[in-house]
Amino acid sequence: MADKFVRVRLTRIDNVDLNLFEFDYDLTFMVFFLNAEEKVYARYGGRDSESAEKRQSLAGLLYTMNSVLQMHGREEKLFAAKAQDSPRFIRDLPAARGLGRGCLHCHQVKEVINEDLRKSGRWSRDLEYRFPLPENLGFRLEVERGNVVQEVKAQSPAAAVGLKPGDVVQRLGGVPVHSFADAQLALDRAPKTGAIDLVWRRGDRVQEEKLALAEGWRKTDVSWRPSLRYLVPFVRLYGTDLTAEEKKALGLTPARLAFRQKDTMPKQAADAGIRPGDIVLGFDERYPETDVDGFLRLVQRSYLIGDQAVIHVLRDGKRLNLTMTFIP
Repeated sequence: MADKFVRVRLTRIDNVDLNLFEFDYDLTFMVFFLNAEEKVYARYGGRDSESAEKRQSLAGLLYTMNSVLQMHGREEKLFAAKAQDSPRFIRDLPAARGLGRGCLHCHQVKEVINEDLRKSGRWSRDLEYRFPLPENLGFRLEVERGNVVQEVKAQSPAAAVGLKPGDVVQRLGGVPVHSFADAQLALDRAPKTGAIDLVWRRGDRVQEEKLALAEGWRKTDVSWRPSLRYLVPFVRLYGTDLTAEEKKALGLTPARLAFRQKDTMPKQAADAGIRPGDIVLGFDERYPETDVDGFLRLVQRSYLIGDQAVIHVLRDGKRLNLTMTFIP
């Protein structure tokens, strides 16, 4: 199959048009499928917060290659339009000065772009949540057939328009979908609120609807992203997990979160009103089944610096709700 393509490996990103090779720059691998006129048929790659590889497979890559070849053979071809027609190079952005001529990592491109947005006044909090997952709108795509719906979450925007497992997503927001990476690109271009066009095929029937985009739909776990590590909060709470017997005495199951805050009290915790010996039970009405380390990871996946969360604690037999602001 690979011999049906002209294969090119790009190992540097500083001399390529970012408006042509548009993808999630926190990644280190992405496949582009282009024609001779540098029009993009599709992309292959992408990841989530759990793993760099679980959204990819050789079978999935082969499926995308076949899908692209079918499109290439059609009289009416569909391409993913460039974000902007004029070329843009990382070296031309003011924030790139000082990076030198050495190896430029993909996540550094993202950092430069973000800094350029901030300096030009175009930065917004919403831009921290780039390349959302299809699950944010209620549908999951198969790994080995990247445009086929694997599951649909009940009472989600996808369920509301009638999307079902087995449906083949053809276009999303005007972007032809051959793979998970194509869907992520389309969602990255989607507005903060409103709707995005969805076209899918079920058997011989093609259907088109608009997926509703509610406020905050883009929010997802960014803790894995190298370009946004400075926004991931340190949760300044820690202590010893309660024993199964201690949890039972409090009416908690053995797996439920419950740890006793240690004597050291950082300012962030003290300002929230938390005291040594308080038993931490959860946050924002979430009472997870995990230990203290799992609690720290869960909070980091759920919030950014500057966000607030209500911490639920037990003190002298009384439950308290204490608001904590996450600081650098």
